[in-house]
Amino acid sequence: MVPGVNAASMQDSFPDVTFKAFNQFVNANFDTKVSLATVLMVLFTMTDNTDLLNLHARQKHPTCDGEYASNTTGWMKSLARGIKARLQSDIKILFTKSQFAQCVSLSPYDSQGAFQTKLHPVSYDAIQSVKTICPASVECEDIKSTKIRDVPKVKLITGTSVYHNVAVLSGKCSKCKSIYYADHEHVMKSNGDSIRYLKIGREIWVDRVFSNAVIGGMYSFHASAAAYTDFWNDAYGNANSTNEIKITRRHIWQAFIQESTRSVAFESKLHLELDDNIPINEVTTQAFSILGENGHACSECTQPFSATPEYIPQQDPAAVVGVDENDPALDDSFDNIEPNASANHQTDNANADYAPVKMVVLDGIVMGPTAMHVVGYSVSIMRSYMVQLVVFVAVQLRSPAKFYCVETICAPCGVVIAWTKFDKSESPTNILNFLEDIYPTEESRPDYICIDKACLLLRSSIANGSWDMWSKTSRFIVDSYHYINHRTTDYICRKWCNPAPLNGSAPNLVVIAYDKQGNPYYKRAYNTQACEQLNSWLGGFESILKRMTPGNFNWFLHQKAKRDKGTNETINSDDSDDM
Repeated sequence: MVPGVNAASMQDSFPDVTFKAFNQFVNANFDTKVSLATVLMVLFTMTDNTDLLNLHARQKHPTCDGEYASNTTGWMKSLARGIKARLQSDIKILFTKSQFAQCVSLSPYDSQGAFQTKLHPVSYDAIQSVKTICPASVECEDIKSTKIRDVPKVKLITGTSVYHNVAVLSGKCSKCKSIYYADHEHVMKSNGDSIRYLKIGREIWVDRVFSNAVIGGMYSFHASAAAYTDFWNDAYGNANSTNEIKITRRHIWQAFIQESTRSVAFESKLHLELDDNIPINEVTTQAFSILGENGHACSECTQPFSATPEYIPQQDPAAVVGVDENDPALDDSFDNIEPNASANHQTDNANADYAPVKMVVLDGIVMGPTAMHVVGYSVSIMRSYMVQLVVFVAVQLRSPAKFYCVETICAPCGVVIAWTKFDKSESPTNILNFLEDIYPTEESRPDYICIDKACLLLRSSIANGSWDMWSKTSRFIVDSYHYINHRTTDYICRKWCNPAPLNGSAPNLVVIAYDKQGNPYYKRAYNTQACEQLNSWLGGFESILKRMTPGNFNWFLHQKAKRDKGTNETINSDDSDDM
């Protein structure tokens, strides 16, 4: 790979015009009611469009045969239209003479029309604002600033801009002795953005634009902290040789942890309070223990209860929507079909007495963090004339173990409800224990639990006696993809685990929908492929996750699952299609 080269373009200094001269020009040429914001907008419009000013000045000063001078060029007309559109008013109220560029020395020609030099992009370093980092809170009545001798100077990254020698101020209340720092704040605020800057290194601070870009980049591109570090250093850190800065992987990881904990805590409407100066690995462990809650429900995950089916097109209990519904074809006569005698309830009037029907989907993906097992240590003693040093050397007696897989409970809409790590296998016993931990009471259990090995789960629950508990509230079904193969050889799966039976035995799993032409068709009520689709996306992070410690693994995966709520439209794409 050829390394990128950032060639810094030539820049002119900011116009060195005195305030007196600029003030006289504004008074003489601008309307008396013009605002400061409008004047500055026009000034910066000129300094940002030096190439256009070069073209305008060149057309005003013909040098070749056949050329003619034009004071009102198409270049300047286009710029004036842009200013007019911005102001939404008549451009004539701004100024009456076209001498603004000359006033601020933005012309390649002198007052006699002689060419001097081409204009270059204007540098804004001379008018760059002075940044300070200070607390946002003003809760106490008497907050006094840090003494001048104790004010540290740091580097501040705002977006892609770098500021050097930025003062970091803190405050202390003389009454209650509370100390306020710029990055120490409760996340439970009205807008969640009370903290403007985050400390990610001993001498490096960043704004929330930078930290949110880290979250978005790692999420959208499945990038590791190291990969994002290389990207930022190549694209922005070395962009300007006079303002060069280099960040490390640890800085990016700090930004990710601090931004993700704040955003998850704000979304969960919880306060997150941690001890000062704890290691970053301990931050992830404590944050996960506080913010790693479970639970979700929405209209895509539940369906109104139906006591009787609206259809009985097939008597075969193994017939499934998407494969076997072609004969007979649907028509308007389905409204007159008599209720199925085998239905659980006899009349539709009973529908109002039952809560909406809920489904969850389970699946596992083979990946996990490394679990280090240090089972012994040796001690060596180094002595010198002045000091005795005892060195403890850890001895790894066997290779690191890895968790086998991550098991996820997902809503049909794609939102992650809960997840756990299985250390050895994705056995039915482990899955049943996981379900019992998440749904300990009958009221909390879903009506349908969809998993690719539901038939094996059903057998195991019957064998160990747990089916007596689950049968009161729930039913195990196989997802639509795996059921097609299971039903050919497995009678229990064919009889009890059909995800969308066409014989009317499960009226809450199949609904009748209408296409754009108004034609009815059979549709699965739930997306049984939600976990498969989620795992295919999570697989992109496998190379990152497998190198993490268990604490970092837990928080990284939890944060990605929480953020994935915004991409449910992408996940929910399988069973919603026409069958």
